[in-house]
Amino acid sequence: MKIFRLMIVALALGALGAGCRKSPQEVERPERIHSKRLVLYDSATYAKLAGLWEKYYDAYPSEDAYANWMYAAFYAQAVGAETMIDKGVEQYPANPVLLYLSARTKDWGPRSSEGSQLLIKATALDPEYMDPWHSLAVHYIVQGDRENADVALRHLLSGGAIDDMIMDFSYNMISSLDTNSVLITNGDNDTFPGWVLTRIIRYRPDVKIVNRALLNLDEYVLTIVKEGIPPFISKEGLDSLKSHHPADAATPPGDRLLLRLVEACGRAGIPAYCACTIDNYGFWKSLPQARALGLVTLVTPASIPRDAQVRKLLTTWMTVYRAEGLDGWQLHAAGPASAARALVPNYAAALRALMPEIEAAGPDVQLSLFRWYRLHIMDLLDRNFVDKANTMWFGPNRPREIMEWARSKGRPGD
Repeated sequence: MKIFRLMIVALALGALGAGCRKSPQEVERPERIHSKRLVLYDSATYAKLAGLWEKYYDAYPSEDAYANWMYAAFYAQAVGAETMIDKGVEQYPANPVLLYLSARTKDWGPRSSEGSQLLIKATALDPEYMDPWHSLAVHYIVQGDRENADVALRHLLSGGAIDDMIMDFSYNMISSLDTNSVLITNGDNDTFPGWVLTRIIRYRPDVKIVNRALLNLDEYVLTIVKEGIPPFISKEGLDSLKSHHPADAATPPGDRLLLRLVEACGRAGIPAYCACTIDNYGFWKSLPQARALGLVTLVTPASIPRDAQVRKLLTTWMTVYRAEGLDGWQLHAAGPASAARALVPNYAAALRALMPEIEAAGPDVQLSLFRWYRLHIMDLLDRNFVDKANTMWFGPNRPREIMEWARSKGRPGD
């Protein structure tokens, strides 16, 4: 009986002590942090998520909670995140996420192996964790280490790291290109799929992918020239460019190199295209020869008239373009922060820009592309964008099916 009374007292004291801080039961587990290649939020959202994970870690300390906290803090660019990540590696030295994040804060130059060794360790601990493989692929491509770069890219393919819709998007862009073209890309989701397609799957190996952001690295510039890109600057030229335009200049060196790259391709008779994902930078709009062609823009002088080029593109769109990823249930169930879903409006924008040529091509082409749009694109567009996109199909002299659909959308008959 005495022991029982002591237990009651101990429990009561424990309850009093617990009242001094928030009960763990009141702390909900936040959403898991994924790579920006899959889910993309703004910095404010990542800062909020970092705060939620910090509270969760305080209540339920674990390496998984700490890794999620650091992931969010890293994406939020929080002050002190680098130090906190390194502390996490000390406390949880076998956590692949923390090793990966630590590598991302290190020097990525090929003369420094610290970052790459952390990535290699992360992949050894968890080969199915894909973020380190993405970074290793970049590291080896910048170095010109083709063998190891392809090993990393094969892991991305076999591990299902790239969403089907994103892979299809790159496939469709590449399908639109002339033989032996250069495709200038902008970010991860228009670059990695292109590398996998051209280098690993060997679909259109004649196409060379050049990443805009990596042009800021001297090693990458020299590597792609060695691998067949027309010479557009020398090592001495890079040094001169940086001395005349310091790194903190408003326009980064990579963007200044884009024009030189396009000019070199033009002189060599090699077609160069920009992915539609680079359009927001307005780079190609300064080129008088620039020709928007659906998901890509030709930025070197054209070898055939525009009408013939567009007819070829529309045929490719209707007969070659892949849409299985667009139709997948995962994409349709994805939230607005889905990185894959964010690419979908590019299709609608491309069709809208091509509408004069689509109208001129005749009713069969109009109807085929209209059905493609309704079947694969329309239901994936944001509510604020779809009404604007739908108007591209309104107008006189449309096939009957389109006219009836337009009337069902409240468009008076023409």
